[in-house]
Amino acid sequence: MVLPRIGQTVHYVSHGTPLQADGSQAYNSRCRAAIVTEENTTPDHPTQVGLAVLNPTGLFFHRFVPHHDGNATPSTEECPTPEAHGKPFRYCACGWIEASFAAGSWHSLEECDS
Repeated sequence: MVLPRIGQTVHYVSHGTPLQADGSQAYNSRCRAAIVTEENTTPDHPTQVGLAVLNPTGLFFHRFVPHHDGNATPSTEECPTPEAHGKPFRYCACGWIEASFAAGSWHSLEECDS
């Protein structure tokens, strides 16, 4: 994996707000635009970066954000393309699993289609 450089755009996955009494959330976990502000030089966590997250309601600055690849599983050649599965989509009998990115992590724009 090639780490993003300072100034590049990535996606940050927000945590969303805590669950309310009825089980709903005021704001769900979502991908947000983020700009890399800091490269991590810590050998123990080489994929962490510092981010300026651009939210609809303001900016969020976060250091040491871990990378998450979404744990997608590719389909077989006999299976339709992910676009043919439709949305929302999570699993297919062919074994293809859509990426699901962890809250509080970053991923590259190439790793998702949102």
